[in-house]
Parts: sequence; C-alpha cells; structure tokens
Amino acid sequence: MRKRKYLDLDELTPTVLNDMVKAVYVHAPDKSSGHREQQLDISYDLVGILPASLLYDLQNGETA
Repeated sequence: MRKRKYLDLDELTPTVLNDMVKAVYVHAPDKSSGHREQQLDISYDLVGILPASLLYDLQNGETA
C-alpha cells in the first residue's frame, strides 16, 4: 500500500509527488488569444486534482 510508505512525511519532495501521480490529463490547445495555451491537470492518489496555482505557490514557498 502506497499510503503507508508516506505516513511520517516531513517534506513534500518532487520524488514523493511523482510517486503519487495517478493520471495526467492534457486538454486540447487553445489559440484564441493569439498564443498557444494548453491546460494540464494532474490527478494524485488520495488527493485528486490540485489547482495549478496551489502547486505553484507551494513550489515558491508561499503558504495560504
């Protein structure tokens, strides 16, 4: 069971996040603004899909 592996986790590292990835959803590209933009959703085990803004804030050391 994967969840038992991380019971005493002190830090959320890229390795831990990669291990917890359940699925990656790539949406069709959008060029309506003149620039190509593409939405990407990542679903994590036991968590679901986290907003990209939350992951960006966590990566940059910001807290809510």
